[in-house]
Amino acid sequence: MNPLRTEADLLRTLERGCYTLPELYRLDEQAGLADRADGRRIIQDGQAQYKRRLRSALLAFKRQGRARPAGTGKAAWLIEGSTTRPQRALLIWLPADPSHVELVLGAAATVLREADEPIDLIVADPPWALGRGDHRSAYRRTYGRNHDQVMPGYVDVDPAEYAAFTSEWIGAASAALRPGGYLAVVTGAQQAARVQVTAEDAGLTYVNSIAVARRFGLYSRRRFVHQHHRVTLLCKGSLTEPARVFHLPPEMPRGRTGQIYATDLWTDIPEQRRRNLLRYDNSLHPALVSRVIRATTDLDHLVADPFLGSGTTAIAALQDGRRFYGGDLNAESLRFTMGRILAEVVPVIRPETEQLTLFDAPAGAPA
Repeated sequence: MNPLRTEADLLRTLERGCYTLPELYRLDEQAGLADRADGRRIIQDGQAQYKRRLRSALLAFKRQGRARPAGTGKAAWLIEGSTTRPQRALLIWLPADPSHVELVLGAAATVLREADEPIDLIVADPPWALGRGDHRSAYRRTYGRNHDQVMPGYVDVDPAEYAAFTSEWIGAASAALRPGGYLAVVTGAQQAARVQVTAEDAGLTYVNSIAVARRFGLYSRRRFVHQHHRVTLLCKGSLTEPARVFHLPPEMPRGRTGQIYATDLWTDIPEQRRRNLLRYDNSLHPALVSRVIRATTDLDHLVADPFLGSGTTAIAALQDGRRFYGGDLNAESLRFTMGRILAEVVPVIRPETEQLTLFDAPAGAPA
């Protein structure tokens, strides 16, 4: 084996992963590089020369696409499986913050059955059986988009199997909820009735049917255009269950005397757009999910989403001070959600030490 001659040689020996600068300094010392060519000499910035050489080597790796900052927050993913196909991923949040998130690769019913504790709120946007994966479907013909920017792997449901599919996952949701906990299911108008009846058969109690207005619906000449989707809200136990919580969202309309008038018609939720950005095949707007979360849970409550998709529920839950547990059949959903959390949630926490991630850059890929 050739001896390590430079800090760049040291970095090349490391497995891909996340390292802090103090850890790399220790490895440099253990390899004997700190004593090479006046490495211990203190230079202008008050640090030893070998530390400057190590940071210079890291910058070179960054330019080559072999290293990058792990984010502006002290957090890292503990992944079971591989980065390309994560079976389970746990976000390790280093500061004293109760928020955390766990993601699982699997079917919705399986994800819910594997929850380690009773869930306070389940937000679900299940497949609508619209044939999204079929290039001949009306959805594909009507909604033109650059599919090179859409994460692959979306799993739809056969319309003939929709009843059994709905019964299985809602049964698991009912069992996973704590007394007074909520199930909020986002569907098109045509699936809302099935969801409500199935959930009531599974022992849940109807609370609300919320109509969320959409700017555009799928055009039709033979029936009225569907220009809203539905949030069917149910709870475990009766409406008088003491453990059931409900908070009036302060951004909703107010009555003549100033009281919050929380109606079941939401016309203020924007359309979700990620123009020119990588996106998932289907995505809710964070404002919709956040309102449901803030109305039906308290701080540090556990929010779950067994149809993770683009990860919007995870983002909203963490930003609103809740914990999150969720999963999806599509491994790309987990990867997309992990990236969004690191980019959109973790940066609000300032690190005490810089972290860098070493990785094998794909050939020809930008840094």
